[in-house]
Amino acid sequence: MLWILRQRCLQSRLARCVLSVLLLSTLLSACLPPQLPRVVKIGLVAPFEGRYRYVGYDAIYAARLAVREINAAGGVAGWMLELTAYDDRADPEMARTAARNLITDPDVIAVIGHYRQASTLAARALYAEAGMPLLVVGTWLTPTTTPVWFMLPAPEQAATTLLSVVPLTNTTVTVWGDGALAAALNDALRGHSSPPAMAFPDVVFSTLPPVEAATRLAAWRAAGWDGTLIGDMELAASEFVAVAGAAGEGALFVTPYRLPQDDPALAAWRTAYRAVGPHVPEPGVYARATYDAVYALAGALAAAIGTEGRPSRAGVWTNGPGAAWDTTGYRNDMPLYVYVWEQGKGPRRINGRQ
Repeated sequence: MLWILRQRCLQSRLARCVLSVLLLSTLLSACLPPQLPRVVKIGLVAPFEGRYRYVGYDAIYAARLAVREINAAGGVAGWMLELTAYDDRADPEMARTAARNLITDPDVIAVIGHYRQASTLAARALYAEAGMPLLVVGTWLTPTTTPVWFMLPAPEQAATTLLSVVPLTNTTVTVWGDGALAAALNDALRGHSSPPAMAFPDVVFSTLPPVEAATRLAAWRAAGWDGTLIGDMELAASEFVAVAGAAGEGALFVTPYRLPQDDPALAAWRTAYRAVGPHVPEPGVYARATYDAVYALAGALAAAIGTEGRPSRAGVWTNGPGAAWDTTGYRNDMPLYVYVWEQGKGPRRINGRQ
């Protein structure tokens, strides 16, 4: 009889212990923080310091705005976006360092950058080797089979628009600069008249950075040149006219990135852009392109998750950012706009779409 009582007592204690453990587990579960959302990262590399810091600040505020909007709407197929930004100062070696840092982070599935020709070229091979998709903003590169897309029309399309800005009949022409766009211009001008030795051309097409183009233009104007300078979006930089001074008046530039201040439909977007942080200036020429680049990668990411059930670099590259890109990675039929610099007024758009 005593043994039975002892057994019942032990069973009762065991039941109370089990019940206590269950209650404690329930209480602890209720006290735990909610499960953190799944996060996937997009890299952004741009010059945030140095000569081209205006490019980086165009990019960072626009990218932050796009990421905030996407996350506020629920993210991408249940995944929250996170922006991982690096400053490369437009320096090729710093660009390679930033690329290595992004490649070694397994949560980074694609990169936007690097905005300058030399830094983008320096990093592209590293991304290609790692299978990291790269969405290029701001510079034309020779197309390859590596995972690269451009927020730009093909260089041949841009060259055609540049050549259409002014009549070239009975004119002499030269090209300043190098790279894919300069090569497309030279190809299109093959057989066209060049200026004789020691003479100025009638028209100059420039793909030089803004300070170099402004410095050369000012020297030529001082030497008596009265010809026409036509550049790409490099000449949209305010430092072009800051260096060129009065010599910059009348200079033309062609850009696929319409200036946000020039588009009334972007008034609300400009307000949201300036609200990203304190003392945010007006968006420049690279801002809207960067914003659109984030959304393009979000679309590719959504397609990759829909296909594979999870984000991956290979999935983003396989699905691509959309049908708007051609097989070389350039945008199909992208609008191009022509602006002229007016002394004391800034750039004025003189046409719509080419």
